[in-house]
Amino acid sequence: MDAQGKPDLYLLPQSLPNFDRVGVFYIAFCATWTFLLLIGMIFLIINRRSPILKVRGLRLSLTAILFLHAYWILAQITYPIGLTLPVIAAYDVQYFFMGIWFPLGVAMFHASNSRFLHVAKRQRQYTQSPELRKKSGCNGADTSWLCRLRNLDYSTRILIYIGIGMVLLTVGMWLACSKYHPSFGLPGTGLPEGSIEKQMLELSRGWEWWPTALWQVIWAWIIAPILIWGAWDIHDTLGWRFQTIGCCLSNLHATPMWLISTYVPAFAPINKYFAPSEWIHLSVMMFEVFTVFVPCWLVVRHRSLRKRAADSNAKWGTTSQTTLRGSSSMEWKTVSVVEKGLTIDFLDKELGDRLFTMNALDHVLNDNPGPLQEFSALRDFSGENIAFLTSVASWKLSWPGASNEDQIRDAFTRALVIYTDFISPRDAEFPINLSSQDLKSLEAIFEKPARIVCGEARVDPATPFAVDGPPGARGGGSDGTTDSSSDWIELGEVAGRIQYVGEISNAFDVNVFDRAQAHIKYLVLTNTWPKFVTEIQQQRRSGETERSDRTGESHSTLSSRVSSLIHSIFANITSTHA
Repeated sequence: MDAQGKPDLYLLPQSLPNFDRVGVFYIAFCATWTFLLLIGMIFLIINRRSPILKVRGLRLSLTAILFLHAYWILAQITYPIGLTLPVIAAYDVQYFFMGIWFPLGVAMFHASNSRFLHVAKRQRQYTQSPELRKKSGCNGADTSWLCRLRNLDYSTRILIYIGIGMVLLTVGMWLACSKYHPSFGLPGTGLPEGSIEKQMLELSRGWEWWPTALWQVIWAWIIAPILIWGAWDIHDTLGWRFQTIGCCLSNLHATPMWLISTYVPAFAPINKYFAPSEWIHLSVMMFEVFTVFVPCWLVVRHRSLRKRAADSNAKWGTTSQTTLRGSSSMEWKTVSVVEKGLTIDFLDKELGDRLFTMNALDHVLNDNPGPLQEFSALRDFSGENIAFLTSVASWKLSWPGASNEDQIRDAFTRALVIYTDFISPRDAEFPINLSSQDLKSLEAIFEKPARIVCGEARVDPATPFAVDGPPGARGGGSDGTTDSSSDWIELGEVAGRIQYVGEISNAFDVNVFDRAQAHIKYLVLTNTWPKFVTEIQQQRRSGETERSDRTGESHSTLSSRVSSLIHSIFANITSTHA
């Protein structure tokens, strides 16, 4: 104790950096892993328009990774240079990182993971008829701050709630604990008398750390199992389920091992080289593997699938659709629900790569798009693409031949429904992936009428994939009036009963959606369609193998029965003669 009664720990001099072999390893490993992680993140950002990545919402997931990796770096440099800081300052940094920074990063990370469940839930609407696709939310956002909060997307709401709770709890407990600032704090919360080793141990074991442990238990052992339960039966083609479950499982060990290594004396020799928080950072590394490196691999694999489809279409694209012969048997309809109604024999070896052509895709879209629609919505999370193609095709078929002004306005109103449901970044829940040039040309025709008819935008253009319900109010008209009902009246629900009476652009005609239609159809051809065909073929082969196995088993059973019968007959004859 010094003359003023402070423990000696406050006067402990700073140490030199520890660059022994272990310290050099930590520095080298930290630099190498960080470099690889940055390369992976840059690769994802460059390929952010890939369907595999766009629906994931890279902004939130990569921000969470940066938060977690910053704390990971801090842990790696603790051994070599941690003692160069004043002891109290070092523990202050660790306390606030573990109390605020790390839980906030985990909160963002799990909010990003939970996005998987919300996208899967919202995509189910594309398996329903258009009149059943209703979006509910809180209207009146211009007059109520509570409605504004409710209308925020799911991830933002979660981060706000948890961020406020963590900051208030962590800062409040730090202010109350006088061991970090001897001049103020609650009585009895200072460092105990004794050796410096005892005091340093108390700094890392105090009651003020338990909220951090509680947050980690909540995320790892309550939220994560809920995510696993929700994701278990979702079998997507994007590797998102694998990523979500892998991240949740890789975090289960972190909190128990951190507590054991902190409070069990037998871990003291290990803690000298491998700090207790390193058990948490092992899960951070697994987060980074599943969130950055696995999607990178999926993008590379997806490119090969796209190339196969593009090459097949280039080679066989001029082939007549008459080569797509119907199956002579209907037995394949029982293989899978997703195949129901198809008229192409997907196992016909004569077709070969012709199945990966635009002709084959057109054949299914024109004959029966239902199975493809179901697959794209439930498995590929791109149901808006097939719904857009079928909507445009239906709209073109209903285009009036010798049209008058009334018929043109009716056609424009129905085209406006297609624009607001599938194209507008301000209205569509899942805007289709168009080039900026095509989008601007359509906005020039439809955006002003959309605002007149629909009022304020429903989706923030900066975050068009925040899909947990409509994040903004939807007015009843251009005057900003709102409906107090809990459900919005969608334009598509009243398009047959109302008619747009404003100015119609001269560029509007029956071909207004042609460029967007061609672009989305090619996107489906090179993304969803190859997966759909491959899935059908695999399911059918699996079904035929199972039937073959059952037939083999029945034949084997019949043969064994006949053999046993013959053996018993000969045995009876032998015994009779004997």
